Amino acid sequence: MTYDMARGRRIREAISRGKFRKVHALAAELDVSVAAVSRWQNGGHTSLESACALADLLDVSLDWLLLGRGTMDWHRNSAISPTELQMVLALRNRSAATRSNLVGLVESIPPEHP
Repeated sequence: MTYDMARGRRIREAISRGKFRKVHALAAELDVSVAAVSRWQNGGHTSLESACALADLLDVSLDWLLLGRGTMDWHRNSAISPTELQMVLALRNRSAATRSNLVGLVESIPPEHP
């Protein structure tokens, strides 16, 4: 079994920021053993089902929890507007170089603050 210490750190961070102060309570809520939660916190294997339940219970992004992608609360800002969708679809038909140039252009425009 391979261990992913970075994932274990993210799990510990999510638990520490969550509403559960005791590992026993978290384990009971997830219907798993305390040993399983401890194993996850140390980077050990977790099933996808358990990871999904943990992310949902702690209200954190599953991508962040398992893979370190995005931020802990990235899932809360996942809605895409019709304009954003139109832009994404338009970019799909462009070359990688064109997409890169357009992203660079957009990123160079200072954000507008109301």
